[in-house]
Amino acid sequence: MRSHRPEVIIDLDAIQQNFAIATSIAGPDVDVAAVVKSDGYGLGLDRLIEPLVAAGCRNFFVADLSEASRVRNHSEGGTVFVLAGMERGHAEHCRKNRLVPVCNTLEEAVAAAEGRCDYALNLETGFSRFGLGSSEVRSLIHRCLPQPVLVMSHLACADEPANTLNELQKNRFVCISELLGATRRSLAASAGLFLGPAYLFDLVRLGSALYGLNTTDRVPNRFANVLRLRACLVDVRQVQVGAAVGYRSTFRANRLTRLGILSIGYAHGLAWSLSNRMTVEIGSHVAPLVGRVAMEYVAVDLTDVPDQLCQPGQWVELITRDRPADAMARAGATVAQEVMLRLGAACRRSYVALEHRKEA
Repeated sequence: MRSHRPEVIIDLDAIQQNFAIATSIAGPDVDVAAVVKSDGYGLGLDRLIEPLVAAGCRNFFVADLSEASRVRNHSEGGTVFVLAGMERGHAEHCRKNRLVPVCNTLEEAVAAAEGRCDYALNLETGFSRFGLGSSEVRSLIHRCLPQPVLVMSHLACADEPANTLNELQKNRFVCISELLGATRRSLAASAGLFLGPAYLFDLVRLGSALYGLNTTDRVPNRFANVLRLRACLVDVRQVQVGAAVGYRSTFRANRLTRLGILSIGYAHGLAWSLSNRMTVEIGSHVAPLVGRVAMEYVAVDLTDVPDQLCQPGQWVELITRDRPADAMARAGATVAQEVMLRLGAACRRSYVALEHRKEA
């Protein structure tokens, strides 16, 4: 049987468009940074940097020093913030490559300052994951060390505008950061863009929205979908009424059924929880996924799809411009970020920019 690796198609123009939309929402006095950690949310960090720089991006957030070096390979300018923090042995490397560690503890901040590195300071305001509290910030001030170039924190409930924790975190952030004097501040990420000017400060960290994900469930979504996913039809067969499909026979045909087998499964990042819970598109037609998602294959019911579209070698769309990763995440009872990361890491990637496709 022929095997065709499923393909994730990334629209680089849409990523530039989303950066421009966020910049417009933030306003002229607020910078927008691109969060490209976890290999650009699974979409391939190396291919994203140059389009973002061309769109005017001058600040990037990455997971670790390895990703920071990859950003530097594609952008000599701008500021690269490293979320993994600071180790004493990294000071020279950070200075040489103009990398800014985001310090999550007092010890890291001291190491960065004593190593003569620019550094950012992460504050704990209610997320309960990493960051310095007010007493640790006071200890840092008493050491008379150089100030951080950025003070930041992370909102826990920015996608719930009415949640009182948002204002509580903002107030804590203001109180602690003011101890440090006139330093650039960053509190909002993608969802925080819509909480209003009081939450934006000097820098917004654009992650999910950069890739078109609708973290706030706003209708319509202000950001463009950047991702398509397609898989190849590798087998077509007829099954009789009552025939079982897939493991544990969770689907049984209630009519004479034409089954198509797609070359995609959980080995390619398609969630097992999507079994019997989503549809795919073939041309202008929709077909349900039937049976359990297996490691490398999944079945769809093609009975109502025209014969000419039911031939091995036909491409079938699972994520489209109008059916984004958010829809797949809802069907699979997960989050769109996980969908994107898993598919992007496991499938073949291609990139579209100015109507030209380039293989990863």
